[in-house]
Amino acid sequence: MSKIQNVRLPDTAAGQYSPEQFNQLIRSLEQIVFQLNSSFTAIPDQNVAASMLWMKGNAPGVRGFQLDYGVQLPHAMIMNQSDLISLGTTLENIITYDTPIFERGIRVESHEAEFTAEIDDGAGSAGTVMDVTAVASGTLLSGMTLTGTGITAGTRIVSQTSGTTGGVGLYVVDTSQLTASTTVNGSRASKLVFDHTGQYFVSFRCQGVNEDNTVHEMELWAKDSGVNYPFSNTRYDVPVRKNATTWGHVVADISGIFTVTDPANSYLEMAWWSDSLLVYLESAAANTSPTRPAIASVILTVSMLSAETP
Repeated sequence: MSKIQNVRLPDTAAGQYSPEQFNQLIRSLEQIVFQLNSSFTAIPDQNVAASMLWMKGNAPGVRGFQLDYGVQLPHAMIMNQSDLISLGTTLENIITYDTPIFERGIRVESHEAEFTAEIDDGAGSAGTVMDVTAVASGTLLSGMTLTGTGITAGTRIVSQTSGTTGGVGLYVVDTSQLTASTTVNGSRASKLVFDHTGQYFVSFRCQGVNEDNTVHEMELWAKDSGVNYPFSNTRYDVPVRKNATTWGHVVADISGIFTVTDPANSYLEMAWWSDSLLVYLESAAANTSPTRPAIASVILTVSMLSAETP
């Protein structure tokens, strides 16, 4: 606050105040109250509005305070409302998302690539071999969904078999087709990105299903900017099906604290694996008797714990 001017305090001599010093102290307090009531002028960078602006920081409020909302730390809740199918028993599957519920300071972004390719069996007939001859932008990744003239809807990259990693070379896709050379776009909406440094609590849940008559394994783990997060893996047994049309189910979930020190480059992804192609992550429509909501195949929730990092 602004400095209070011309207040004469009694001499701080040793011992108790004399009656005269005590009266002088009272007069001094009267002057202070008078200045506060009638002539006090706030220093602009120390008044209430400036303090609130300091608390707010950069949107969406790194210090957790919003002038329009009050306290609101970065948070997100994101789902996928479709089935997620395994790419293979020797491959990791990166979780993708299609339904953001809340995204404040935390959001999903996609890996993107644009390239020229044709798809056949390697000998001019329909098949699953994709020959990439040029890459205009980005890096090709397993799990990317492909779009382009003549590309079958929903086609995904399974793996790369030769060539420059993520670039020109041969790839396997999951849908047999015959497509002449064309411009192709690949996209995988799997990256969880953060606007601010800090520590975040992450909770991930998925609906695993098994169509087989044998118990199968499923594992679930986290990846930090494309690298497996140490000791984040968890294994589950997915039970056998109940009958020929009713599958076995398990809810797999993991949670932990994710530290962000470089928001411009850091991102979080979730991955899963199973030893059977009959295991996948299932969504389900709303149901009746009684009325029940739809089931998402995956639900991810994230909230900031602290702006401080280790």
